[in-house]
Amino acid sequence: MSDTDMFSPVKVRRAFEAVCDSIRAQVAAGTLKPGDRLPTDRALAEQFGVSRMAVREALRSLEMAGVVQAQAGVTGGFFISQGKSGGISQAVHDMVALGNIPTSDVTEARIQLTGIAIRLACERGTAQDFDAIEKDIERYAAAARTGEPLRDSSVITSFDHLLGEATHNQAMVMLIDALSEVVRNMLARIDPVPGSNVVQVRRKVLRYLRERDPERAAAALKKHLTALDAYLEERSVAAKR
Repeated sequence: MSDTDMFSPVKVRRAFEAVCDSIRAQVAAGTLKPGDRLPTDRALAEQFGVSRMAVREALRSLEMAGVVQAQAGVTGGFFISQGKSGGISQAVHDMVALGNIPTSDVTEARIQLTGIAIRLACERGTAQDFDAIEKDIERYAAAARTGEPLRDSSVITSFDHLLGEATHNQAMVMLIDALSEVVRNMLARIDPVPGSNVVQVRRKVLRYLRERDPERAAAALKKHLTALDAYLEERSVAAKR
């Protein structure tokens, strides 16, 4: 896409906010699409009629929100995001770090969301979806046998992601990914090695998914996540003493 005349000068509000809003508007209108490369910060500054510092601040803000992503190298720059949940996860993580959201709210939301996901997965999930979950469980089991600090790895959250995929609802996938990543980060700081019952719980949930039994699948996962929440709260309180 051409770097010329994509944007018009901004005249009101704080410059970086106006730049953010203009880029968001282009994305919403479909003028900018996932994977599109933005002009350089110099070119953007000229088009918007603002300083390069304001443009850089806007790009950092948009990156934190998951709207754009930076790529290094000669062909790098800022690109419109492919729609991953990193921005949501970062926003929730920051709110927890600032004390604006208690960790219990995050884990409660995760428990409720996975319950909904299980019901949808039982309705819409295919044999291929469940086979992918089974393969992932075996991959996790193999990694767990090595004693790796799995909470530093995406292998701990891939089960949640595949459960989301089985709902065939992409908004659900993004929300599940975001919350599971926030919880993973919190737990990784406390204890990088997950409990020994993770594989057993996941296999039980999968069995009930295949049987199209959402009540028992949700109950099994809720019990596990509730215990995880209690552990997280206990360790968080102990760390503050």
